Amino acid sequence: LSSRWLCSLIEGDRGPMWRRCIARARECSVSASTCSSNCSSGGNSLSFTVAPVACRTVRKAAAKPAVSGRPLACCLQERWFVGAAPNPHAMVATTRPFATAAMVEASPPLESIRNVAIIAHVDHGKTTLVDQLMKQSGMGLKVTERMMDSKDLEQERGITILSKATRISWNGYVFNIVDTPGHADFGGEVERVLSMVDGVVLLVDMVEGPKAQTKFVLQKALAHKKMKAMVVVNKVDRPQVREHGEVENEIFDVFMQMASSEDQLEYPTLYASGKQGFCAKSLEEARSQSRPTDLLALYETIRDHVPPPQPEEVDAAILAADEKGRGFSMLVSQMDRLAALGPTVTGKIFSGQVAKGDKIIAKSLQGETVASGKVKEVTVVQGVERTPMKKAVAGDIVSVSVTGFVPQWTQTITSNPKVSSIACSPIDPPVVSVKASVNDSPLAGKDGKHITMHAISERLVKEASTNPAIEVAQSPQRDFFEIRGRGEMQLGILVEEMRREGYEMTLSPPSVVVVPDENGNMQEPWEDVQIEVNSEHTSAIIDRMATRNAKITEMAASGDRQILRFEIATSSFLGARSWVRELSGGTAVVVSEFKELRPVGPAPPRDRNGVLISNTLGTATAVDLSKAAGRLGTIFIPEGTPVYPGMIFGESNDKSDIDTNVARKHDGYRAASNFTAAEKKLEQALTYILPDEKLEVTPKRVCMRKAILDATDRKVAMKDRSKMVQ
Repeated sequence: LSSRWLCSLIEGDRGPMWRRCIARARECSVSASTCSSNCSSGGNSLSFTVAPVACRTVRKAAAKPAVSGRPLACCLQERWFVGAAPNPHAMVATTRPFATAAMVEASPPLESIRNVAIIAHVDHGKTTLVDQLMKQSGMGLKVTERMMDSKDLEQERGITILSKATRISWNGYVFNIVDTPGHADFGGEVERVLSMVDGVVLLVDMVEGPKAQTKFVLQKALAHKKMKAMVVVNKVDRPQVREHGEVENEIFDVFMQMASSEDQLEYPTLYASGKQGFCAKSLEEARSQSRPTDLLALYETIRDHVPPPQPEEVDAAILAADEKGRGFSMLVSQMDRLAALGPTVTGKIFSGQVAKGDKIIAKSLQGETVASGKVKEVTVVQGVERTPMKKAVAGDIVSVSVTGFVPQWTQTITSNPKVSSIACSPIDPPVVSVKASVNDSPLAGKDGKHITMHAISERLVKEASTNPAIEVAQSPQRDFFEIRGRGEMQLGILVEEMRREGYEMTLSPPSVVVVPDENGNMQEPWEDVQIEVNSEHTSAIIDRMATRNAKITEMAASGDRQILRFEIATSSFLGARSWVRELSGGTAVVVSEFKELRPVGPAPPRDRNGVLISNTLGTATAVDLSKAAGRLGTIFIPEGTPVYPGMIFGESNDKSDIDTNVARKHDGYRAASNFTAAEKKLEQALTYILPDEKLEVTPKRVCMRKAILDATDRKVAMKDRSKMVQ
């Protein structure tokens, strides 16, 4: 191989020289595609990946002349070098510049597969740890920070929103790793993927210890009796130190509460720093000068503690009738709509095998055949790159793209109608809802391209088909859609995504989902809320929560901070995150978790002031806004914002609403005084508005408004409501 060819490979040239290199590599009986070149230390070489099953073939080919006339020199894990190879010591440090997208021939042997999910509380380091696992796997992946968080909103907010599965090869083993969200609002993403895995890695912050969401995700995981758990105490490099054994005891207490069998109490504990990329088997080792520099302990523990998948047995009659699929079955655990592939199901194959072109059917939980179609493609994700696969077998986690129908959550896709449906655990119900309707403000249609009810309907139905934690229902009059979810953050994320896609809509204030019990009495959700706050803000938080009928259940000190735990109705907790943030100066940490359903109580008291309302169509000026800020209250919008009658632009100093003009034309002689606009983000605005108000959402604007825009009509409606109350 000439150095010119090597440079062409590095630059990504896919021309004749690239194809010639691949052809010559195949002369060595290596069934793999070239993925990168390596010209470090001592000569020119060609690097490419082979499947573990090809190792024997390559060893036999090692004695044959290779491309340069020399035999194959050596092999390092899955890196094979053709031609003049570097010395073995230099090869250990060799890495591949980028990943391959070559087709995977087939699933690896079952004994080499480990299916595991990473679960934790929000911001305990799951995605960072997965980054390090990919970086140190030896696959040569070009890993960027928080690479698994591929959505724009995930990168912006620093949280994981969607569960994602990736395949990592290490030392002859294949780890199918599922990265899961840590926020309670996205708990449905955790629940639906647990049926795919045989083990979980519970990540716990060294200083914070197990939190409310830690308990939630662990409870869901340990509900599967065969689930193997292991604990990784993360961020051991933090300067804060807790008493030795304190965090470990807290973790064991959680396992005692949640374990469904005694075997689940026997779990290994490791100590790691996902940021630094090391893992040790004891805290002393992790904090010593000779601490490990890699995640070898974690790789080995996953290999030894998590069992290989156990396929479901298939009846002999089905095997005889279904020679191609051999009783293939897969539970729809995760649904996506991928460009060029269409509806794609990701999950574990419970039985049989599947390949491109196979005929499949969909069965309901009750065992009824509801649809039929064909397999368009079978793929796996290696790193973040999707790779086609010729054939996948039971036990492996793969993605199956289908044509002919759209699979639904809880369905089983199978190759034979006699194969039984796979049991599916129900996920927790939604607790919060908003109503979405067309934008009917005076500025409607100026920003978005999807403005009709039909367009909004199609998008919401699409979301509900891929996200089981979201429910969508149309009103009898077909004038709005009710969107139900786990919390205001989940609903806010959905609306923000739609806004960025060009949708316009009007939203109602969020309300709780009430359901009847067996006697017909209406019940509402309650939540366990934990607020960690500086000691000087404790009394203000407790007083404010008391006004919303919250019951304090525990109060504990943690250094100079206090941990407060409350029971509160979800309807009373809506919007609490905003004012807790304001009271604490942004230093409080708020975590909530669904507790139970209780009889509907009295409505929460109104603890918000009135609002400042524009009474003129135009553009807000700095002079008028500064005057309103000085005399009337707090301003929400900056100068230059389009306003219209009925639009809310601030909060008044008392409980009354004030209509005023902030769009006057000035002659330029009047100077504006300084003011700061306290702009509200989408989720803050959504929980701020009252029942007689709405939120207008467009690609360019998020603004609050009165439901009735005309001031005279609002007064008439207010009088009518007062008469009805009397």
